[in-house]
Amino acid sequence: MTILQRIFSRLLSDLPQANSFQDVLPLIEKGAFDEAYRVFCEVIDNDPRLSKVGDVYIMWADLELQVNCNARKTLELLDKAQEMGYSQIAYYYAERAQALWITGEHQMALQFYEKSVAADSSLYYLSDYARALSCNNDKRAMTVWQQVLERDPKNFLANAYIGWEAAKAGDKDKALLMSKKAEELASSARDFFELGHLYQVSEEFQSAINKYLEANKLGYQDQGLNAYIADCYLSLGDENQARKYAKLAMSSKPDNYYVKHVWEKCQSCDGAC
Repeated sequence: MTILQRIFSRLLSDLPQANSFQDVLPLIEKGAFDEAYRVFCEVIDNDPRLSKVGDVYIMWADLELQVNCNARKTLELLDKAQEMGYSQIAYYYAERAQALWITGEHQMALQFYEKSVAADSSLYYLSDYARALSCNNDKRAMTVWQQVLERDPKNFLANAYIGWEAAKAGDKDKALLMSKKAEELASSARDFFELGHLYQVSEEFQSAINKYLEANKLGYQDQGLNAYIADCYLSLGDENQARKYAKLAMSSKPDNYYVKHVWEKCQSCDGAC
């Protein structure tokens, strides 16, 4: 059972009126975040009692980040959860960490990631913490990823990020070995999206595009994916393709922070987007 499944199961058992939320989880798991957000908000609108439940606000905050990347609103929703009281402690800490990361408060974010792991040492939260350490170029990242790998040798994220850490350290042989394992373990649309992101931050932009397109082919439905593809094409100097994907992203997610950022980058190029 995934963390989200556990949270939804707990919520549905504690709040019989929350049964309408059962349609949200399948949408989240296939990357249909926009639709999940719409259904989630409809449920709350139709049952005001749910607006008194702190855990509901944490899920709301999670979807706000996935759909709009709006850290300010996410933090406001988490403040409401704190005001109401909540049972999902690790989930609360992890969501606050993600929002703080987006606002650039990386050290504070890492502190909340640490709190989430202290509250729940499951691989889900440990992996989130390790990923943040990797993205912050923190030397602790490799140690934490090794802990994940020891507990789950076939963990896709651990293999992928250990490969990335090895590459940053100049260990090309280990980087190649772990990256190959990660490629073999990748199976879901989300896995291929994650590979795309790793290639993008490693400045291997064509490989990133290929993985993003593969994620899309496998059914990854988050339309923000087009912004990542556009950003990679900008880095490759292919403005025509960048404009194409930036327009697709803006047509579906005009309020998303990252989408708007890529759109502005596209507009600053020679020629009009």
